[in-house]
Amino acid sequence: MTLRNTLYLPVLLLLVGFMFPVKECAAEQAIPADKVLHTSVSLLIGMAAYDFYRKNTKLTDNQAKLAAFVSTLAVGATKEFIDDEFDWGDMAANSVGAGVGIMIKF
Repeated sequence: MTLRNTLYLPVLLLLVGFMFPVKECAAEQAIPADKVLHTSVSLLIGMAAYDFYRKNTKLTDNQAKLAAFVSTLAVGATKEFIDDEFDWGDMAANSVGAGVGIMIKF
């Protein structure tokens, strides 16, 4: 079992934990739950997209990373355009999640 495989379960459990609402606490005031959700979902999409591009295309590793990152941001941007107001903070959270997700898969 590789280090990468041992990281999946703790990361998944952490992400699932962030998706459930909690009572207001100091951490929520510092980082809004909305941003945590954007980061978490983008992390999962980034991981899945990178895995898809590596297994189903002839892209090099770096090309697959870039394609996964851009694809994840495209999903996030689409969601933001559907919302009433485009939020650049949400896009920043999407970028962090996508980057971390791709690095976890690496």
